[in-house]
Amino acid sequence: MVSFFTNKISPKRTIILDIQSDLVKGALIENHKENTGMNSPRILSVMSKSIPNSLTPSDSVRILKKILNLAHEIVSHLVKISGHHNIANIHYILSSPWILSELRTIKIKYDSDKKITREIIDEMINREIENIPAKFDAYVFEKKIFEIKLNGYSVIMYEGRSAHTLEVSFSSSFGSKRFMDNLKHEIDRVIHIHKHSFHSALLTQYISLGNIFSSKKEYIYMHIHGELTDIVVVKDGLCRHISSFPCGVKTLLRKLAHETGDSIESADSLLILYQNNKLRESEKKKSQKIIELLLSDWIQMCLKSFRNSFDIIHIPKTVFLSTHSHFDLFKNAFLLQSEINFEIISYEDKVGSDQNTLLDMYTHTLGFML
Repeated sequence: MVSFFTNKISPKRTIILDIQSDLVKGALIENHKENTGMNSPRILSVMSKSIPNSLTPSDSVRILKKILNLAHEIVSHLVKISGHHNIANIHYILSSPWILSELRTIKIKYDSDKKITREIIDEMINREIENIPAKFDAYVFEKKIFEIKLNGYSVIMYEGRSAHTLEVSFSSSFGSKRFMDNLKHEIDRVIHIHKHSFHSALLTQYISLGNIFSSKKEYIYMHIHGELTDIVVVKDGLCRHISSFPCGVKTLLRKLAHETGDSIESADSLLILYQNNKLRESEKKKSQKIIELLLSDWIQMCLKSFRNSFDIIHIPKTVFLSTHSHFDLFKNAFLLQSEINFEIISYEDKVGSDQNTLLDMYTHTLGFML
């Protein structure tokens, strides 16, 4: 693990870059050691930039270049803000489509009791992830063990214990090595960073949720960003399902603009008027039919994702929902479907309404991890 570097005279700083499907957010962090010896990171400055609405997923090459340019601009700004203070390292928090995170379970039966070691588990995991599709320059940058079972029982302390069956549930995150190298190159053009660290947004959010909702053992967390929806399902206090599908806030706006023949900006305004019940009755009826159809398509993608891991009876009913905008629309999409009676809770309302909630979340989670 990497660590925030601290200095008794002048605490060193770090940068967090949150790279989503359609935007980049950056935060300049200063880390202090409390009297207890615990890290106490705080955000000094934040900057956010989005890609133009004119770019769609089909413009993948242009989007890639724009994301790299935005990362360069944001880091340049944060370095300028930091002034003479040394920036020790940088953490990249990557959402899909820039990375993929998968959850897997491996089970081995031995002919006789076998002493379990960390080396055995590492070998199991490494052998499993060697089968990552070779259709792109995949690079595994993060692995996390969620649960280990010996003879069918979940255990925390396993080293040196003997078992005839071993079961390991873990996640792996991988992305394009070329993309990550290009990111580091863009940052090195601004400032030489001692340490570059990459993290899965979904897995970092899961760790954060465990700290925030430690008493809740069963829920769904959904983050709806520009072009994608990310999902984490927690049962028995453990991550049991992670997935993403290509439909987000901008996807909905683009489809609405296509149906109405308007611009994305006009579609956004239409949704705001519709949500606030400020449309004339004739406009409302016409818009409602289109909007509800689009939301129905989105919720069916959600339910399909859940069903990949659970039957309807066992799907958690509490949903912590985080959206860039139009929260009520996505909430109503859950309420309009009749298959499952979900309780929808705004994640932002639960942990704070600041627009930088995710950066706060990442900052404190990295503080716990280091």
